[in-house]
Order: sequence, then C-alpha cells, then structure tokens
Amino acid sequence: MEYEPKYTVVLRGQEFVLTKSQIEFDSPNYFTACFLGDFQEAQTKRLELSRNPDLFKLIVEYLCGYEILPLDDKSVPSSMPLEAGLRNLRADALFYQLKGLVKSCDNMAQSHGRSIPSNKLFMAIGYTVGFPIMTDDDPSKIMLDRLHLLKYAMTPEKSWTTIVTPGKLARMGELQLPEAFIDFEGLQIVSGIEILAREVVGDYYQKGWKLIGWRFQPTDIHPGGHKTEVLIVLEDMRCNCKQSFQ
Repeated sequence: MEYEPKYTVVLRGQEFVLTKSQIEFDSPNYFTACFLGDFQEAQTKRLELSRNPDLFKLIVEYLCGYEILPLDDKSVPSSMPLEAGLRNLRADALFYQLKGLVKSCDNMAQSHGRSIPSNKLFMAIGYTVGFPIMTDDDPSKIMLDRLHLLKYAMTPEKSWTTIVTPGKLARMGELQLPEAFIDFEGLQIVSGIEILAREVVGDYYQKGWKLIGWRFQPTDIHPGGHKTEVLIVLEDMRCNCKQSFQ
C-alpha cells in the first residue's frame, strides 16, 4: 500500500492527525495552503492553532466525508447550546476555508429559520488590559473580581469600536455566548460583560443592540506582566440594519 503523508494539527494542546486525502477534501482550503504550499508548515507538517478542539473533532469527521449535521447534544460541548454550536462550527468552517461545510451550516440554519441576513450588522468593542482575566488552570473560566476591575479601566477613551458584517464576524473566531452562562456565577459574568459594554457605548439595548458574545484572549507575557485582549460583540436588532450606531 502506498504511503500517505500525515499532518499534525495542534489545538490548545490537543493533537489531531490528518492524512493528505483528508486535507484535500473540500479544497482548496486552509490546510492545503499551509501543508501543500510554501509555508513553514509544509516542511514541519505541524500546525498549531488556538481554535476549539471539541469543534475540530467535527471538522475531522467532515474531512473523512461523513455527515456531521444536524448536531445533537453529544456533538458539542455540554456548555454550548446547539444553536451556538452551529454558529461556532460555521465560524470554524470559514476559518478553515471549507466552503462545502459553510454551505451546509447555512442550509441547516435556514431550515430552522435562523439564517443571518447579509445586511445584518454587528459592533465589536475592543480593549487591552494589563492583567489576566481567565484562570490559569482553566483558560475558559473568568475571574469575577478581575471582571469587576475592568469597568474602571474600559472607558470610551481607551477602548475602540467598529461595525462588522456577518462574514467578518465569522472570521473573528469563537465567542463565549451568554446563553451558556445559566448558573448564578454565570449570570454575574453576563451582567459584568453588559456593564462593560455600557461603559463604552452607553445604553446599547435602548439603542437597538443586543449582547451576543465575548472573548478574553491572553497575550504573550511582556516586561510588565500579562495582557488580555477584550472583545465584546453586539448585534444590531433594528429593522434598518444599515443605520450607524448613534
């Protein structure tokens, strides 16, 4: 039997092995560009990313030619609702440039009446803080005391905002979603995120916007200690989606 090259993809410390036939499935894509192009990964046959390893298990199945939709409770992490799982899977499909999977996700969302209009707008709110917000032992767990400190630092003058389309939003990567935080501590976290958004843009809910997710991304250690990139995303719920935030 002829030897088939293998490639290693590492996501948050978890290793996945893909064959050449897998990365060529639904190509050209991110994997063929990295492993079969002129990038360093073509020599090392190793790629390290910070994407979600649980969702990547679905990507691996898809690259084997298997049907992975519709999702069920066993397909996604227990803390991720099915609707959020479909949105996050689509975001990963866009990142990996898997056009067939993106189309399948869109068809599934449309069949459930959850397709996103192409003229829908989102607001990204960003800030970089000079201390960690996530715990060391669990990078997905937020420290409430640090979250409360943020409201004193995250002011309109020090933060930035920009309007993005659904396509750009999908390429921004995975977000933590409010609907996944349903216990007492989780509700406190959602409330804290809402406060941060209001500190920057005012009463966004009254202006027709809704909180849909956030991400805290630790950056490399610098001479002064840790830094964390804060991203909060609001969705425009108004009928006139082309109206600017005022």
